[in-house]
This record gives sequence, C-alpha cells and structure tokens, in this order.
Amino acid sequence: MRGDETFSAALTEIMNEMGVAGWDFAGVESVPCRVGRWPFARSAERRVLVFRRARESRLDRMQERMATPERAAPRYDDPIEITVQPRRVSTSDGPRKVRKLRPTLDIHQPAPAIAG
Repeated sequence: MRGDETFSAALTEIMNEMGVAGWDFAGVESVPCRVGRWPFARSAERRVLVFRRARESRLDRMQERMATPERAAPRYDDPIEITVQPRRVSTSDGPRKVRKLRPTLDIHQPAPAIAG
C-alpha cells in the first residue's frame, strides 16, 4: 500500500468505529500551533477530526432512574457488635510543642604541656 492508501484506510476505520459508537462526523478543523523550540519555533496548523453525538437530557436520565427500582440496604438478622478502643487524648488545649534539636559542640581542650 502506498502512503495515501494507508492513510485513507486508517481514516475509514476510525470513521466507522466512531459511527458504530454513536458519533457523527462534524468536520475537520485547523488548529494553529507552534512547532519547534524557541528561537527556531514556527507557526503551523494541525488538522483535527471533530465528532459529535446527542447528549442525554436530564429529563431522560431522571425518568430512567425512576423506572429502575432502587436497591434496598442489606438487612442483617443478627445485630452487629462493635468494640471501640478509646484513644489517648491530649489534655492540653493548644497544639503540642515541638522539641527543637540543637547540635552540641564538643570542644576538646588540649592537655597543658608539662615544662620540664
């Protein structure tokens, strides 16, 4: 296959897939963009396929919800027993103090020289 035929086959496949999914082809739009890195960037156009489909209205969704019965919450025959362990709570009213670590500097004094 030549390049044009490959492109045409790919485009046909995309159009058919979108049509099966309920999308209508609306057209092709050219979108301006910058290509390349600064300072060598240049203006170019990219072409985009635009598809559309009808949106479901709120009334349709509401009628669909009303037609389907709501799922009831599960019922349990036996009551469930829950045990809660108390947490230790701080008695101070404000936030906890953060202890700042300060480095300690150990200075070793040289031993005095013995004159002799």
